[in-house]
Amino acid sequence: MKNNKNLKVWGMSALLVGLLLLPSTLLLAQSTSIPAEHPSLYKGVRPLGMGNAFIAMPGSDENAAFYNPAAINDYKRLGMRIVSPTLDFSTSIIGLVNDTLDLSDAIDAATTDGAKIEEFRNFVNQHIGEFQSIALRLPILQLQHKWFVLSTLADSRTTISFRNRTVTNFELSSRSDAGGLIGTAFGFWEDQVQVGLNLKVLYRISVDETITTDDITTAAKFSDVLSLNRAPGVGFDLGLKGKVPSYGQKWLEVIKPTVGFTWQDIGNTRFSGAVPDTTQSIGLGVGIHPTLGQWEFHVENDFRELNQSVAFIRKWNIGAEVVAPKLLILRPSFRLGANQGYIAAGTGFDFRFLKLEFATYAEEAGVFSRQRENRRIALNLSFGF
Repeated sequence: MKNNKNLKVWGMSALLVGLLLLPSTLLLAQSTSIPAEHPSLYKGVRPLGMGNAFIAMPGSDENAAFYNPAAINDYKRLGMRIVSPTLDFSTSIIGLVNDTLDLSDAIDAATTDGAKIEEFRNFVNQHIGEFQSIALRLPILQLQHKWFVLSTLADSRTTISFRNRTVTNFELSSRSDAGGLIGTAFGFWEDQVQVGLNLKVLYRISVDETITTDDITTAAKFSDVLSLNRAPGVGFDLGLKGKVPSYGQKWLEVIKPTVGFTWQDIGNTRFSGAVPDTTQSIGLGVGIHPTLGQWEFHVENDFRELNQSVAFIRKWNIGAEVVAPKLLILRPSFRLGANQGYIAAGTGFDFRFLKLEFATYAEEAGVFSRQRENRRIALNLSFGF
């Protein structure tokens, strides 16, 4: 009788996933070749240490709603996070920032077009082949419960690419979002199947341009080269997550497998005016979550951007986490994974009202897969309970 119930649950779940996969669409064109990041809002340090694999993870912290809203239903009690900054940056971004400031001063001081072009060419040639990025994510206040998440946050990321070796130019993609997320989730059949939905209301300031020598010579000041676009936007995320039935098998009861499905930024998160929309992404994930006494183990394997025409390796995220028993006043955790084929690692120290997390990971900076590694570091300081 129990097995028949499990089969019915999973049959309905498979049908839902199949229906949801139908409306996937193509990417909208962008004015730069810099790829979009997923999830589009709030990439957490804990998932990044696991190779950004988090779709089928149980919901236990502030990351759940942003990676799979269905995991909201896993929360056991009311929780809160306040002013929890995350800094995410390429290892050599500081040098590039300093050089960019020097370039701005040099171009503003130049009196002829030839002098401006010379300064610009020297700058581009100095950094040719680089792909640098920096991001600041700041959940200002987040409340989370078994049936809802309310979050106000700011999420800013900037990427500069010098990948074109044949033309003197560079690409700049910058996006700053401020707003809120409201998520809700419900479980069915004793939480064997969970369904969640996010509503995102954002105000975005963006730059998405390729800066050329013509831009430098026609602008009175370097700051005039950049055109800032501002607009409000609204988007939705849908998530499914479920526990694989054990069918009476002891080994399945031990490893506690889960599966997850996400459709993020459904139909593209829309912004008015010249602000580019956020392209939708469909993802699938599987995981196992055995425990041994007070030790917790999580192994995740995700595939993202299934609706987009990118190389398979860029869709693949895999990772593992070991959460140790509490040691005096903290509970440590250790993570290892791979993001787009590049190694990721991280650690966390969870105190009662404070959490410290670190991760190092990499993303593809080249036009082709496995062409150039962009190594990044992410740090998080989180307050709450």
